[in-house]
Amino acid sequence: MDSETEQCVDVDECTLGAHDCGPMYQCKNTQGSFRCVPKRCEDNQVLDPGTGECKSVNCPPGYRPRDGRCEDVDECREKANACPFYEECVNTPGSFRCQEQGNVCSNGYYMDRESGFCLDIDECQRGTHTCASIADCINLPGMYRCKCAAGFEFNEYTMRCEDIDECIKFSGHACSLQADCVNSIGSYQCICKPGFSLAADNRSCDDINECELGIAKCQQKCINSPGSYQCICDRGYQLGIDEATCEDIDECKIWAKSGNELCMGKCINTPGSFLCTCPEGYQVMSDGITCKDIDECSENSNLCDIDQICINLLGSFKCERIECPRNYIPDRTFKNRCLKKPGHCENMLLERCKKLPIHISWQHIAIPKQVNISLHRTSVTLFSMKGPPNQDSSMQFELRLVSAKQGSDSVTPAIRANFLLQKGEDHNSAIIALRDSLDGPQEVHLELTLRLTTNGQFNGKYVANLLVFVSQYRPQTQHSRLHRIRRL
Repeated sequence: MDSETEQCVDVDECTLGAHDCGPMYQCKNTQGSFRCVPKRCEDNQVLDPGTGECKSVNCPPGYRPRDGRCEDVDECREKANACPFYEECVNTPGSFRCQEQGNVCSNGYYMDRESGFCLDIDECQRGTHTCASIADCINLPGMYRCKCAAGFEFNEYTMRCEDIDECIKFSGHACSLQADCVNSIGSYQCICKPGFSLAADNRSCDDINECELGIAKCQQKCINSPGSYQCICDRGYQLGIDEATCEDIDECKIWAKSGNELCMGKCINTPGSFLCTCPEGYQVMSDGITCKDIDECSENSNLCDIDQICINLLGSFKCERIECPRNYIPDRTFKNRCLKKPGHCENMLLERCKKLPIHISWQHIAIPKQVNISLHRTSVTLFSMKGPPNQDSSMQFELRLVSAKQGSDSVTPAIRANFLLQKGEDHNSAIIALRDSLDGPQEVHLELTLRLTTNGQFNGKYVANLLVFVSQYRPQTQHSRLHRIRRL
């Protein structure tokens, strides 16, 4: 209490020394009390715990006082140019150091300390390149390149020379079509296929002419072909199983096996060919195969008597004397025809006399046995007969089989059904045709009768006797197939 003012006055404990703050604290008076505040020293001072006084702190170089202790100075952070720009600043306790840092230049360059510029690294000169002995090193700005030897190419990723697979790279064009491409280190090789040899350009293949070089194994003829050759044989020969030797073609045996006859007579095989002999009465034609009938009647007019007819047969001939029936006389114009005898009707009825043939003729035809009758040729014309050219007259033809004389019992005789009677192109004509092949030898007698009527009245009759001589030989086969064999 203030005695003068009689008011309550604050007691300053700090000034009076009535506080209990220790030496490390400073007393701060407050209204009605006090508080202890920790003492603070300057950065270059440190508080003495015993006396509570601030004492100066002396730090060595590279350190500075801080909070009563020495703290390291980070020169790298506080000094912008502590080191040259191409060196790295590294802080150390109480100091720092400058050291060479990682390359600040682009790959392939280095820092020149004198000029401070990035200069090209000459890998070729330094020997730091990866080019092998198969390549030359060529320095380039910031890099280098390996100039690879022929057959190699530079890989920019591995920086090495790698083998070129020409066979794949050129996709089948490295070698010709007649060769196989084989890759090798730094090159490739063209291997020609059999029958070819490597050309001077080492990629093309030349055909080997085995025929000219004499290395072909052909017995007779050789034909060269690209990469190979072919053996062929002369006419009458065929290649053996080895396709090199030639074997004789037995034409006779081949045709016999096929069921056909190569020769009408006897077939004789010869080396590279064959011979045909003809039966008696035939002669060999210029083709050496076909047998031609000898027409003895044409070649010799004195074979038969003067009153006989010479009939040429296949392989022979026959002298035939025409015996005219009763009341008929030989026709002086045609030796094969008989005419009704003048006045012969005096001793018979007129009606009966009219029905007798006006003339009777004999026709002779020679054919081979087994004539080819097929779907393509359904009949073979043998004989045609034509009556008088009278438009007012009608004509009736009739055919009958008189006889069939076989040469032996094994021969099947002809019958009427083997023959056709057909109308000819003109109204007054008829045709006799063979509809079935006949066996031989045999002699067939056919009689063709023509009855003539005018205005419904009988006007006459004509008779033609057709004598068909069937040979013991077949028709000769068409030899187009044989001709092909001979041309081989």
